[in-house]
Amino acid sequence: MQARYFFTFFLFLLSPWISAAPLQFEAQYQTFEKQPVALQALIGKKPVYLKFWATWCLDCRRELPSLEQTYQQYRDKIAIFAVNLNINETDEAIRSLQQKNKLTIPILMDNNGTIAGNFEFKGTPFHVLINARGEVVYTTYKDDAQLATQLAQLASNTQPATASTMQTNAASSTPLPKGTSVVYFSATWCDWYMKDINPEMASNCINAQQMVNKLYRNNPHLQLTTYVTHLWTEQADIAEYTKKFAIPYPITMDDNNQQFRQLQANGYPTIIVFEDGREMGRFTNFDNAGKVQKEIEALLKEK
Repeated sequence: MQARYFFTFFLFLLSPWISAAPLQFEAQYQTFEKQPVALQALIGKKPVYLKFWATWCLDCRRELPSLEQTYQQYRDKIAIFAVNLNINETDEAIRSLQQKNKLTIPILMDNNGTIAGNFEFKGTPFHVLINARGEVVYTTYKDDAQLATQLAQLASNTQPATASTMQTNAASSTPLPKGTSVVYFSATWCDWYMKDINPEMASNCINAQQMVNKLYRNNPHLQLTTYVTHLWTEQADIAEYTKKFAIPYPITMDDNNQQFRQLQANGYPTIIVFEDGREMGRFTNFDNAGKVQKEIEALLKEK
């Protein structure tokens, strides 16, 4: 996918909808400032606005001033949170944007996707409005006049009844194979989109991908499962990515990041080695890819 279409491709407006399944959050989350938030307890008690974002999402950065204004306007009527995906994040990056934009809105840190996993979205920024009955009444990728109208209605409890329903299709986790196996998580956009935003991450992704290719070729009987995140990704991107890196094994789209969350990964790239389903090693830094490859191959030889 061309860079100019990366974050605009998914900027279509979803119709208002009520979730088919009840929202399921953990009892407590933490803000960036380490303050506890009982998110589940708020559902069904008062309106809630969740804005999903990441520091490395350029559109998210541009929307931060508008988000702060919205928070100041409706903070007494709506529980508003800037929900950070908490993937490949650093405290320094969050703090820098917080200070630059003079944010007072609580930044809620997702915990292994347990907030985002309730909503099938393809990228950030993503907005979710939940009414006082605990129903998801509006979702969108756009910070526009229609979102402003929906927020005003949510604050005044005049949200119209929704006519459509979207079914949430949660993907099931895939069982790990018997014996020694390797699971690799990456993103089709990590190498090029992050090149200017976070060059260290881009380099790490490239090193990991090239190393996994070598690992697979050196171990023809390797039980390797490769996932790429569903975020900002479609099947055409996977085909382009496979061709770019001459990948000789199949790549699976991780729908709704189900496998990523199941194995409690928190960044791209990540490699996990298992023996009969038991984790033997986890790798996220590939600055010295040759050393990591030797460590993984040593684990593969252990029985």
